[in-house]
Amino acid sequence: MQTTKPPHGELVEPRTTFSLARLSIVLGLAGSIVVVDTAAARTILDMLFGPRQVYREPTDRLIDDGRRRYRAPTKNRAIKRASRPRPTAPNRAPSGPASVAQPAIPEKLPDAKTVLVVGDFMAGNLAEGLDAAFVDSPGVRVVDKADGSSGFVRTDHHDWPASIGGLIEAEKPAVVVIMVGANDRQQMGGQTLLTDEWTREYQTRINAFLEAVKKTGNPVVWVGQPAFKSKNITNDVLAFNELYRNATEKADGKFVDVWDGFVDQSGNFTLSGFDISGQTARLRNNDGIGLTMAGKRKLAFYVEKPLRQMLGNATSPEIAAIKPGAPVQALPGTPQPPVKVDRLAPISLNDPELDGGTDLLGGAPRPVSATEKSARDRLVIDGIAPDSQPGRVNDFSWPKKPEETPTTGAVR
Repeated sequence: MQTTKPPHGELVEPRTTFSLARLSIVLGLAGSIVVVDTAAARTILDMLFGPRQVYREPTDRLIDDGRRRYRAPTKNRAIKRASRPRPTAPNRAPSGPASVAQPAIPEKLPDAKTVLVVGDFMAGNLAEGLDAAFVDSPGVRVVDKADGSSGFVRTDHHDWPASIGGLIEAEKPAVVVIMVGANDRQQMGGQTLLTDEWTREYQTRINAFLEAVKKTGNPVVWVGQPAFKSKNITNDVLAFNELYRNATEKADGKFVDVWDGFVDQSGNFTLSGFDISGQTARLRNNDGIGLTMAGKRKLAFYVEKPLRQMLGNATSPEIAAIKPGAPVQALPGTPQPPVKVDRLAPISLNDPELDGGTDLLGGAPRPVSATEKSARDRLVIDGIAPDSQPGRVNDFSWPKKPEETPTTGAVR
């Protein structure tokens, strides 16, 4: 073996060279062991957390323009993307709630009975509520001829006693409904509001209107004014309502009092109240004068009953199925489903005639002559008990009749 001279001038023996070679072999084996151990450790981690995904940017055709490196698209890839068809979305139903088809509003019959509504702006609200009330009745038509600024004081603007006859002749109504008075809180003929002279003149004009309607032979329904937010207006229309009531009843008309429907339990004005379904709703506008849609419908609710009594079968939604001359409730061949009543509007205990009647439903009293005493009078006054029914506990007749024994057939 030859010896080499190191840079520092010392000689290195061959045994030293062999030791260096052996050291390099050992280091190489150790590196391989480390690699094996690292691979084993990665395998264990992959088992616990899943395989690790390493992103490597493809190195084919990388372009470096000095600022960034990007990969140039190939022609085949561009063609493949252009020729790939776009997926079309399937026809899906709307995610929202399915729209429920609204029932069609029936058209009015050619011979439908007309309800003529006249008066001021409150009459216009009433006409809108009545139109909603009879929307399902093809035999009833509501005609709104109200004048919002009219009244009985300003005859220069609209003279209702003089013009009602022409309206009735043109529309040929079955019934006339009037609601007026909200604009009449002003002087008339130089007289102050609600003085004796003012009241006499106002009564004359009311009677003139009722007389003009009565000449045509049409029934009239006079609707009273409700309470208002202003206390002064409320006090005045209260006096007006009494004048309307007295004059209408003398003319054989029907007066409808709506006062309780638009006040609270204390009798004071309220913006909200019960609607026709018994739920609390806003009835009046913020000004305390106008009516919301719920208020218009409630106002019409009070007028519905007398109108249905006057119009008869025409108010039925199934007017086409009713034979001529049939009673109002009779609908031949039309089964009526039971009515589901979930809410009822509260009725004041101080006003049992809120629905316009005092008799029990279906309760027709037995006709009794003036000379005949009732069973109660005979018991209380004369001390005569009513006749007992045979077989009851109060049957004290003597001798008792022998009880009949049931006959049984022979058992075979």
